[in-house]
Amino acid sequence: MKKYAFLLFLSMLLSVSASYSKDSDLGGVWYHDGRETRISVRDKNDVVFVNENGDRATGYFTDPWHVKVPKWNVTGAIKEGGNSISWSNNTVWTRQPGGEKTHISGRWYHDNKPTWIEVHGDGWKFTITNEQGRKSSGEAKSARELYIPSLGITGHVSGDGNKIKWSNGTVWTRSPSGSGPLSAPLE
Repeated sequence: MKKYAFLLFLSMLLSVSASYSKDSDLGGVWYHDGRETRISVRDKNDVVFVNENGDRATGYFTDPWHVKVPKWNVTGAIKEGGNSISWSNNTVWTRQPGGEKTHISGRWYHDNKPTWIEVHGDGWKFTITNEQGRKSSGEAKSARELYIPSLGITGHVSGDGNKIKWSNGTVWTRSPSGSGPLSAPLE
């Protein structure tokens, strides 16, 4: 019985730790009022923030959707699938300079043929329809990483939100002219 209880506790601990990885993809360039900021995620307890003035501070995740920066005396709520952070001092950092969020919903193209992505519920679940009309369900692992379990593939969304590079070698783009000939279709 003690062994079972220990394994259950260990399993719960590991699942909580794994949940922090969902937004560890926060690293990179961000913007506040059109000015560049930066985030570097080393792990859930060591996140470096650099504001638009170049001031640097270390913070940490309080849960997968919130960060705290003690030096600046602020907390941040991660929103819009990891594309914005609303800070407790009433400022907002976004992935894009103008504050536009990256949406994956809508029409895409592969080999100049239309495809489609429909996002469901809270924004973490989605359905793709490939160029042959086949549908598959997926889950966003972060703001930039998509996963389709039934196909065993991941997709990386570009910083501007206009291209998805799938692990099977295919590329989806927002415009038909952005797709070139590719040999491996998404199935």
